[in-house]
Amino acid sequence: MTPFLNHGFFVLAGTLFPVLSLAQSPAMDSLLKTVELLPASVIASQMPDRAFFASSDISLEELEKRDGSMDLPFLLRYTPSLVVTSDAGAGTGYTSLRIRGSEQSHINVTINGITLNDAESHQVYWVDLPDVASSIDGLQVQRGVGTAANGPGAFGATIALNTLSFDQEPSARLVLGSGSFGSQRSMVKWSSGLIGEGFYLEGRASRVLSDGYVDRATSDLSSLQLGMGYLWNSGHLAYTALLGHERTYQAWYGVPEIAMEGTEEQIWAWASNSSEYGYGSDIERIEDLIDRRSQHNYYRYEDEVDDYRQDHHQLHLDQYVMGWDVGLTGHYTAGAGYYEQFKPQADLMNYGIEPFSIGDSILSVSDVIRRRWLDNDFAGTAFNVQKSWSHASVQFGGGAFWYEGEHFGIPIWMEHPGSFQPGQKYYSNVGRKFDRHVFVGSTSKWFDGRLQTVMELQARRVSYAVDGRDRDLRTLDVDDDLFFLNPKAGIDWQANTGNRFFASVAQGNREPVRNDYIDRRTEDYPRSEQLTDWEVGWENHKSNWSLQMVSYLMLYRDQLVQTGALNDVGSSVHTNVDRSYRAGLEWMFKWQPHPSWVWSGTTTWSSNKIDSFTETLYDYADGFESEVSIDHGSTDISFSPNVTASSVASWTFFNRGEFEGTAEWAIRYVGEQFLDNTSNSNRMLDAYSVHDLRLRWVWLRDNGSRIAFSGYLRNALDAGYTANGWTYSYLYGGLDAMTTENYVYPQAGRHGMLSLEVSF
Repeated sequence: MTPFLNHGFFVLAGTLFPVLSLAQSPAMDSLLKTVELLPASVIASQMPDRAFFASSDISLEELEKRDGSMDLPFLLRYTPSLVVTSDAGAGTGYTSLRIRGSEQSHINVTINGITLNDAESHQVYWVDLPDVASSIDGLQVQRGVGTAANGPGAFGATIALNTLSFDQEPSARLVLGSGSFGSQRSMVKWSSGLIGEGFYLEGRASRVLSDGYVDRATSDLSSLQLGMGYLWNSGHLAYTALLGHERTYQAWYGVPEIAMEGTEEQIWAWASNSSEYGYGSDIERIEDLIDRRSQHNYYRYEDEVDDYRQDHHQLHLDQYVMGWDVGLTGHYTAGAGYYEQFKPQADLMNYGIEPFSIGDSILSVSDVIRRRWLDNDFAGTAFNVQKSWSHASVQFGGGAFWYEGEHFGIPIWMEHPGSFQPGQKYYSNVGRKFDRHVFVGSTSKWFDGRLQTVMELQARRVSYAVDGRDRDLRTLDVDDDLFFLNPKAGIDWQANTGNRFFASVAQGNREPVRNDYIDRRTEDYPRSEQLTDWEVGWENHKSNWSLQMVSYLMLYRDQLVQTGALNDVGSSVHTNVDRSYRAGLEWMFKWQPHPSWVWSGTTTWSSNKIDSFTETLYDYADGFESEVSIDHGSTDISFSPNVTASSVASWTFFNRGEFEGTAEWAIRYVGEQFLDNTSNSNRMLDAYSVHDLRLRWVWLRDNGSRIAFSGYLRNALDAGYTANGWTYSYLYGGLDAMTTENYVYPQAGRHGMLSLEVSF
């Protein structure tokens, strides 16, 4: 580990105290129950009320009504243009989301303005911070490029989380839940309120357990959140820690598609010809596939688990100085963990072991249990400065982030270890990333504020290097340095009290991720992606209804799209395509015809195209690998449905005195999705719709406490569907001898959860 990372905490602490920061603290005599702290880092990553991009705000009250046993992507599942999926099938464990077809590695996620995306993969592993929604005081989803201050990862969408607000009065909240598939949730949250002249303390502890819909896809998730701070008239200092640990049984590779609808005879015929995982030689596994179908899990080894811990520490210092809001944030994240696998009859050469003799036998294979580790550190600082006048405002800032992650593998048991020593690493490599950015933005108001213009510019430089030996024993030597300029401009016109129009154009650039570098099949590095995002929107508000329509055109150069294949750790493999685009129309509405009735919905129609796509296949005839290229012309981008929609209808059926009862019926619809970029109907996920029912009964007691009972019936109509998948094809003697394998991730049928909440 580098000296900086060994002593990162002390370096971080030393940089914070001399620097002033942005004051958004409320007056100490505020009568509000909840004090909303918006440090500079949070403001820089969130859109204002009159945003020039498409954005959606989700309140704390709304999140508290959702089923917190599910990961955050599933709590956002009714957001426009959003698709969610779960490896284990029930919304707990490894979950992911896509917005406007952009996968999770293209979605920037921030917690209090600090990026949550992994520096190397750009992925967000929600499983590492279970029940994080219980700590969220505000949440905003931005669709498109987003704001200039977001730093790394802001490319297709942004999810900005704020956890720094606190209750002014002492409070506590307890939630207990139990449901299908052995799911259990327990959460306790407390706040001291203001102590003395402005101190406060708060905390949360959560644990979520689930057996999973897929066999053995268990989850054991726990997290802690601690916060403390001090407020004064012109600023505040806040510290927060988010600590998470997960242990999940692997369900990464999904289920063979044929198991969903194939007959027993068809599955036996498929297995006899399938090379993947060796189904054809494993009678017990094939019988389990036939018997369990969508709940089948290829893995059977007892400890085929992923075990990872991640701890986030943040310090926010904010101050108002002579009309300027100035702020500094420092953060440090430590993560370490492994996934364990049983590999029967593994080639010893894959572990650097030459064949050896035992008696008269030459051994070249052995049963192996291995752990593949990741031990990483991520630290950085960011500053933001802002000043507002009556007709204008200006904001500028920047940040620098350091990352170092060691990837290594250790066999913990071998049937025939030969000369291999216990605890010895058979591969080890280190990825290092240095990311720095500066930005400046201004807002001008015209015609008494009815017209606003916004200009932003971000400059960003990324240095990334990997060295060492990879898991396939190849020597890795990556050293890339990239520079990006990201300009943005927008206009907002408040035509009258009920109508607002906005338009923007923004450019975003994104570097390739670790797997793009190390899984490439050419000597040249993959190219960085560039996106130019054009947006035009209209909002209409009345006393009992609101409407928003947004049209967008996202033009890409060198977009890295999913090929549909996975590498050997279950991550998507990508390839550059010269030109592609996403064009769509998003429609959102909310209508309240009666105080007890609320209906909201979203619909997105889109076209997602690659101008020209060439598929590369490999022919394994004659005992060697040869490449075959197929030109498909213009095709659809994989995992990008042309239609998504949602509808949420809520009815307050009882509201008398201390008691309130509500019922909610929600529907999600996702259109067809291609598994790769060939527009091949044989490599496609079918459209699906899912209906969810929620019942909630609340008792508001005279002493200010609240007791709430909630029941959740998910997939109430028991739809059989898959929300994600992967595919690969190969040849054995030309195009007429093509084999295509599709694997899918089935989602749970009808299932439910009951929850008790006590707040005071």
